[in-house]
Amino acid sequence: MIMLRRVVSRFCAETTRRGKGMVLLFVVILFLALATGEGVLYRLTYLLALVMGVSYAWTRLNLWRLDMRVEGQSSVAQVGDVLEGSIYVCNKSFLPTSWVEIMQMSDMPGDVCGGATRLPARGWEAWEVQRRCYARGVYTMGPLVACSSDFLGLFRVEVIRGDAIKVVIYPPAAELPYFRLPSAGLSGEERIRHRPPTRSAHAGTVREYDHGDSMNRIHWPSTAKHGQLMSKEFDSGGFGDVWVVVDLERRVQHSQGMERTDEYAVAAAASLARVAITGGRSVGLIAFGDQEYFLPLASGVRQMSNVLDTLAWSKTEGRTPLAEVLSQTALTFDRFASLLVVTSSTATEWVPVLQNLAYRGLRVVVVVVDPASFGGSQSCYEVVMRLVSAAIPAYVVRRGDALPLALAAPVTLHDWPVVEQLSASEVVPASKVS
Repeated sequence: MIMLRRVVSRFCAETTRRGKGMVLLFVVILFLALATGEGVLYRLTYLLALVMGVSYAWTRLNLWRLDMRVEGQSSVAQVGDVLEGSIYVCNKSFLPTSWVEIMQMSDMPGDVCGGATRLPARGWEAWEVQRRCYARGVYTMGPLVACSSDFLGLFRVEVIRGDAIKVVIYPPAAELPYFRLPSAGLSGEERIRHRPPTRSAHAGTVREYDHGDSMNRIHWPSTAKHGQLMSKEFDSGGFGDVWVVVDLERRVQHSQGMERTDEYAVAAAASLARVAITGGRSVGLIAFGDQEYFLPLASGVRQMSNVLDTLAWSKTEGRTPLAEVLSQTALTFDRFASLLVVTSSTATEWVPVLQNLAYRGLRVVVVVVDPASFGGSQSCYEVVMRLVSAAIPAYVVRRGDALPLALAAPVTLHDWPVVEQLSASEVVPASKVS
């Protein structure tokens, strides 16, 4: 039965609106021929049947032995990269093809990859395809779809060739040469000074060696026991720990064109994690999106890879407000750890929660992605002013900003009016929007 269905599917073609009109015309003329007995109508009926039969057979034979494949396309990329590959099309039939439209199916946002061509008998063609990566995520690329029709446009046929592959698009982790992680024992804006990475004299755990670990971190007894290099993981006592919290609540996100607030937020979070890990800090990640993502504290190259993996797989489908996320995870943060929050929320309920955490000894820094620059009706002015008034360093990122410059210095009470004037004079504070 399955084999019969496959055979039948190879001989099936979709009838277009023009083809349905031709079939209706054929039925009407056939009825008139039977009713009147006119020979001219019979001959016209035979002609229409011949035309439709030849058109149908040509449509099916057009892609009968068409072979397609994609080569050289990477399965891993970063936002902003261009995925490049080559589409090879070969006509193994003894008949030439009419125009064939070939597309690569994908759920990745952006333009469709493909083209149109005519192939001679036993001929082939290849062309390069490029697809820009606009958003992080895990997408499906392929298979290839070829569509063709007869010269009269009566029938249309579609064939699918090749397999689908998974493509992982990671968020960009930019270098932040001017950003300084908060240091312990200070308050206010003085916390932004750079604190050199220090570790306690006692190793907490032992893990597999990561490329880039210094030789003095290798634990030789464990290396001899396991037969591979093992590195010591030092206990920082909470003073060097860095927690990154990304707000993935769907309700607070905005977009303009292909640019979205959540993509800027995730890129900022990845960049902050890179700064911390490069400085020898232990980094943890919290993101409540399509599920509750919780990445425990760790350091090294492997942890950076885990951060990028988590951010790539996460989806901005969260329903938990930032204030509730911070309240639920407050006991996770050790005293004197650094808490880096990235959000595009203009609500102010989460600011007192951060104040309480700062009173406990946590060094809090907030990165606000301004929703007004992405088409949102509410400005982040009020929430940023509350953060600055509470002596919590706040950075503002707008659409089109380069992260190294946007995260170069926190906002102050003096430079905010200038920034507001340069951004959008029509934007109103969140509290004044009904």
